[in-house]
Amino acid sequence: MLTRRKPSLPPDAAAFYATRRGALTADLLADQALPLFPNPMGRRVLGLGFAAPILERWPQVENARWAGTARFDTQITRAPAIGSDGPWRRRDCVTGSNALPFDDLSLDIVVMMHGLELSSQTALLRATWKAMTDDGHLVLIVPNRSGIWAHRDSTPFGYGSPFSSSQLDTLLARGLFRTEYATGALWLPPPALRLSRSAARTMDRVAGLCGRIVAGRALAGVHVVIARKNLYAGLPPLQAEARAAPIPRQVVETSPS
Repeated sequence: MLTRRKPSLPPDAAAFYATRRGALTADLLADQALPLFPNPMGRRVLGLGFAAPILERWPQVENARWAGTARFDTQITRAPAIGSDGPWRRRDCVTGSNALPFDDLSLDIVVMMHGLELSSQTALLRATWKAMTDDGHLVLIVPNRSGIWAHRDSTPFGYGSPFSSSQLDTLLARGLFRTEYATGALWLPPPALRLSRSAARTMDRVAGLCGRIVAGRALAGVHVVIARKNLYAGLPPLQAEARAAPIPRQVVETSPS
């Protein structure tokens, strides 16, 4: 029987992405996810959770107005962050998962990886909702409950609470978001990380094409979801106009003089 692991990022997550296996994992993610990312030109981009590995493979992010990363206080790692001598190290901060240190309506794109499955989920989504602009994009990369990666603790995707597609849609709705587009990534199992880079990337693309035909994204290792703010989700439902209450006809009768 599968059991849930402790909801914290493993202490060697940064070290994992610094290895060949971790770099290949990030490459496979980038192949599937980056073509879906919104245009960051002139926009403010935040990588939330542990998103530096995917952001560093996003060339267009250099055109952003501002780009940085934020890790949760439960994700302090022993190893230095990816790109420790680059811009992500200089623009990295540590924060709680339910109170982000950003002004309301200040972020245009939030890329969340190794975040939602490791935190207080609804509180994190509400805090993200507040910090995002009304036309902003939330990019989620989270482990798939029915995929192999969620049940192997040899990678960071094997920790925390994975999601089925319906669970993720429900959670986003509770967090006042709506799913705009969803797909899968990491179609090969973790042992395939032993393959050469070119072989693994080719096989992952082929496995993704076959997997989508057979089972949608149920066989993918992770969900990749693009979500937008649901601006009207927090408003109370409109009440039907109250019907006019019938008023009895009153006639004043005068007595004859």
